[in-house]
Amino acid sequence: MNVCRKTILVAGGAGYIGSHTVVELLNAGYRVVVIDNLSNAQQNPEDDDDLPPSLVRAKKITGKECLHFVKENICDIEKLNVVFDTYNIDAVFDFSGRKAVGESTVLPMLYYKYNINGTMNLLKCMRQHEVRDFLFSSSCTVYGAPDQESLPIKEEDSSGCCHCPYAKCKYFIECLLDDLAKGEPDYWRIMVMRYFNPVGAHESGLMGEDPKGDPLNLLPKLAQVATGKRAILDVYGEDYDTEDGSPIRDYVHVMDVAEAHVKAVKHFQSTSGIEIYNIGSGRGKSTWEMVKAFEAACGKPIQFRVCQRRPGDVPAIYCDPSKAERQLGWKAERSLQEMCEDLWRFYVLNPNGYEESN
Repeated sequence: MNVCRKTILVAGGAGYIGSHTVVELLNAGYRVVVIDNLSNAQQNPEDDDDLPPSLVRAKKITGKECLHFVKENICDIEKLNVVFDTYNIDAVFDFSGRKAVGESTVLPMLYYKYNINGTMNLLKCMRQHEVRDFLFSSSCTVYGAPDQESLPIKEEDSSGCCHCPYAKCKYFIECLLDDLAKGEPDYWRIMVMRYFNPVGAHESGLMGEDPKGDPLNLLPKLAQVATGKRAILDVYGEDYDTEDGSPIRDYVHVMDVAEAHVKAVKHFQSTSGIEIYNIGSGRGKSTWEMVKAFEAACGKPIQFRVCQRRPGDVPAIYCDPSKAERQLGWKAERSLQEMCEDLWRFYVLNPNGYEESN
């Protein structure tokens, strides 16, 4: 028998981080309502009313039935209000919005229109329906290009010097949430999670990162080279002021990220206003370290070529995640080896991603 506790509305819950978080919420006994227009997630081509493949697999992994899916755009506030009217929502997780850095520089109006308006609509509906608990999926890009002497980055370090519309949208929404919490400090309970570099897949191999089009992140590109879908890996720069000359990033397993959200639900009752958390491993790994780790996981050499640096790329960025450990009782547990092995397992079992039968 499925006995569900609180109901969590997950906007953008069919995407990569959202769907893995849905698994952890279901496993923890929560009822989950996902709203997603599937603009950046695979969908079932036979019947749009069915669950998208990522959520079909979430149900398969968990064996839970407390999962509902609504295919709508949260920028349509009338339809969003219907969702709030239909389900007794206790908390909202916002993974919505477009997320391609490069695309945002070419189509800035699209990002400002949808990313900011979508979150504002969620907040309007929450206030109208007296829902107080809100978790926003933010990004380490709000830190801009940090002073390398200040690493690891703490939540109170300078933010807002953003280099692309995607990052600016995240920062503007953070400012909105801060103002909202200050305006009604006794009403809102808001958490902002600044992700660093989520990677990997569910250990079952049933769920993973299956982006539409050309992936933007390093590990999916490594997997595509290993499976033969991509001829070669482009490595952007080998002359950085780092130990091996390649840039350093803070990679964190997507299931660790998902577990942070379950910890957050339990913490809402003891918070007020707004809290910001770095969600990362706290350890920097270079591009060459990631390449070698993935070669070990897949058992194949990765063909690569070194290209010029990309504008805006910084030598290193990694965080101090200790606040999340102190306040939420969360820290990243999974190793670099697990990140690579779990992602490779997903690609081996799903060579065409979610396009295969569910």
